Amino acid sequence: MTASLTQDRPPISSMTPVHRLLVSRRDPETRQYQSLGFLSLVDGRYRFAYLRMAAMDGSFRPLIGFSDPTHPYESEQLFPIFAERVMSPRRPDRSAVLEALGLGLDAEPFEVLARSGGRRVGDAIELVPVPDQCSGSVFVDYFVHGVRYMTASAQRLITSLAPDQALHLVPEPANPVDHRAVLVTSTDDVRLGYVPTPLLELVGAIEGTETRVLRANGPEVGFHYRLLVRSSGVVCEGATPFAGPDWQTVE
Repeated sequence: MTASLTQDRPPISSMTPVHRLLVSRRDPETRQYQSLGFLSLVDGRYRFAYLRMAAMDGSFRPLIGFSDPTHPYESEQLFPIFAERVMSPRRPDRSAVLEALGLGLDAEPFEVLARSGGRRVGDAIELVPVPDQCSGSVFVDYFVHGVRYMTASAQRLITSLAPDQALHLVPEPANPVDHRAVLVTSTDDVRLGYVPTPLLELVGAIEGTETRVLRANGPEVGFHYRLLVRSSGVVCEGATPFAGPDWQTVE
């Protein structure tokens, strides 16, 4: 998953450097995502700051290592709760996982988090990249969610998809979990999964959205990393994703 601004659509194989990740947590019962704050990397320093709205919520639970929601945290090292989501160089399957993510062996930890989302089996935390600014031309890369809930034939189809193959985004207002849900489908309307919830505001603000396959992996990688796609277009005039009072962080 990568989000960035560009005047022209970048090569389908490219990945633009990422500087800011939205940290979200999914409620295991309601399956709703709560945006918690932003993790950023600027000039070699890591910074995490809670969203003001999240910290003021009556059900707010701080993340491990960030017990005080009233001020930002900074460090020259990646914070432990995020560092443990980056695979160890000693893992024997590291090269295979990085290949599934579309990354090289020299990928930096922040780059791995941006692409993988820091997702772990049974874990509720997810990180998604967001642009520094959300105006003009934009593209966003993400792994499609919910593949495990698609049909067996749809999962087989994913394996056969080719890079740069066109896909469709289809709103699903009757979705019982989130009326904003957006399906990702093949051009012949086979349901493949969903746009990640934390990206719905951004993707919904893109006019004339074009979605294409970046990478399709087989079932051996697990459901999280089956289908990597890129959606691109122009942000609608007047739309301001990830801006405004709801997105202000503590200072």
